[in-house]
Amino acid sequence: MSSTTLTLLKFVTPWRLLLAAAAFHLLVTISIYAVGRFEIFPGAFDRNGIAVSFASDGRRLRDEASILGDKLVQGRIIDWGRAASSPHIKLYSLSFAVLQPLFGATILSAEPLNALCYLAILIVIFNLGREVFNRRVGLIAAITVALWPSFLLHTTQLLKDPMFLVGMLAFILLNLYLLCRSISWTTALMIGAGGGIVALFTWLIRDSMGQLLIVTVALGAAIFVVRQVREREFQPANLVGMALVMALSVSVVQFVPRFKDPWRARDNVERTASVALDPPTAAPTAAPRGSEGRSSNAVLATAASIGKLRDQFIIESQEGSSNIDSDVQLTSRSQIIRYLPRAAMIGFFAPFPNMWFATGEQVGALARRFSGVETMAMYAIEVLAIVGLLGRASGRQRLAVWFLWSIAAMGMVALGLVVVNVGTLYRLRYVFLLLLIILAAKGAAHTFGWYKRRTGLMVDV
Repeated sequence: MSSTTLTLLKFVTPWRLLLAAAAFHLLVTISIYAVGRFEIFPGAFDRNGIAVSFASDGRRLRDEASILGDKLVQGRIIDWGRAASSPHIKLYSLSFAVLQPLFGATILSAEPLNALCYLAILIVIFNLGREVFNRRVGLIAAITVALWPSFLLHTTQLLKDPMFLVGMLAFILLNLYLLCRSISWTTALMIGAGGGIVALFTWLIRDSMGQLLIVTVALGAAIFVVRQVREREFQPANLVGMALVMALSVSVVQFVPRFKDPWRARDNVERTASVALDPPTAAPTAAPRGSEGRSSNAVLATAASIGKLRDQFIIESQEGSSNIDSDVQLTSRSQIIRYLPRAAMIGFFAPFPNMWFATGEQVGALARRFSGVETMAMYAIEVLAIVGLLGRASGRQRLAVWFLWSIAAMGMVALGLVVVNVGTLYRLRYVFLLLLIILAAKGAAHTFGWYKRRTGLMVDV
């Protein structure tokens, strides 16, 4: 390794990288605020920096955070606690309470929390990459995520997505520790308790993804059993830690009440009413499947829940211009099985090229073309992820790789089954895309190493 490379590695410390990332995020947020304030793209951002083009409820959420922030400033803590606002808005109100007097109800007042989530995601991505592969892969993955355009843009808004990503990725990392490491009883209990706390936070932020928590820990436990059989080694501490994470996660999903957003409930009632008044394009309601959902047959119950969830997405997205297969109904197990290839195609490849050159109702032609460029980059990520998946790896590393790939693949297909709107798919898919980016970072390193050996290129990396 050359002296220049050694000098660079000494200079590029984790703290310096985090400071650079924080400064970069602040610069992006200020730029978006300036674009909105000076009305450079009035159809995309309002004067407060809210991205009205892809986060249409951002103004309402900003107003809620502003009102809650005022209550905190006035010392009305009990009123703040009783307010019927979602947990992520209450977190934003803490930031608004401090900065709203300086910057008003703008994205600048939300920046401390947004930047914290942004940095936390990068830290967890780096640790996932380092745990599964090595430090270099973790660094490549973190830098790729940090610069991913739409993800970066979403982290400047008052959305629950960044907080959910922090929780879900941290939950996956804790399960990965239990899967890959040989740990003590104390560490196992700490990870188990931490997994329960993270599961609770993730559930409070986005309870619609509760099943993902259970599937993640169940998949980790299954792979852990495979590892024990292969290595002929029994690790009771790891097993107890996984059992604790699973028990706490199931308890959270089963017993912690869901947050009922009054605004969303009202919107759903209005959409359902409009669907009922327009039978030719009406999406089926869940009522006909009620008896099926209560069936003792678990497969039929799962099919009913998938159909019901898809119906809800159809109703919520009926006014969207970027819907895919919104007329397709999944009412039985056979229909779901036949639709799986199409669901995989939607999950991994949407938006399709025919959408890249159209003009949507909320976003213009330029935004559609931009999404096309980013989608092509996603295709490259998926190809490199396959390279990383199939590359050489040791026993435990191989199991960890399949753990990440399985979560990402199942998540992509599941979204393709139930989500009909591309904009919604974009936001919900981030957690799985970020896992693919980690695998793609390994694939990129492997490809570059192969290229060096093939060409005789002498470059220190």
